[in-house]
Amino acid sequence: MQIHSQAMLRSYLPADDEAKSALGLAPSNFRILIVNEDMRSADTLKRTLNDLGYFATCTAYSAKRALAVAVDFAPAVALLDLVLPDMTGYQLASRFRSHLSTCVRKVPLLAIAEYSLYGTTELARAAGFMGWLPKPVEPVALNALLGKLQTGAWS
Repeated sequence: MQIHSQAMLRSYLPADDEAKSALGLAPSNFRILIVNEDMRSADTLKRTLNDLGYFATCTAYSAKRALAVAVDFAPAVALLDLVLPDMTGYQLASRFRSHLSTCVRKVPLLAIAEYSLYGTTELARAAGFMGWLPKPVEPVALNALLGKLQTGAWS
């Protein structure tokens, strides 16, 4: 067993400024929570994120599981499917926004919708989402939204 000195470990820990803000993180360090009941869709989205350079992901297959892992995982953004087995994505967004933990309450949310309905954008924004993407998620559109979020250029 190898023992590392505290000085060696300190170099691997993020500075306080970095820990407080997800802005400016390299894609590989940008923590993304994927919430989707369909394992195939969730895995496809995870592979797409990996192809784009986003490797720090966590997948939850239900809203209940998403709420349980959100505090420990501390995502920089959450991609929520609007159709989940235990509640809708809109209800989950409401739970995120009213969560006791500040880090969960302030997580930027992006909705993933099976199809576009009239008013989807307005409904998503009213529920606390910063935006939404239709399924199947286009890598270019996803990368553009995540890039805007990282640089703080979200409109």
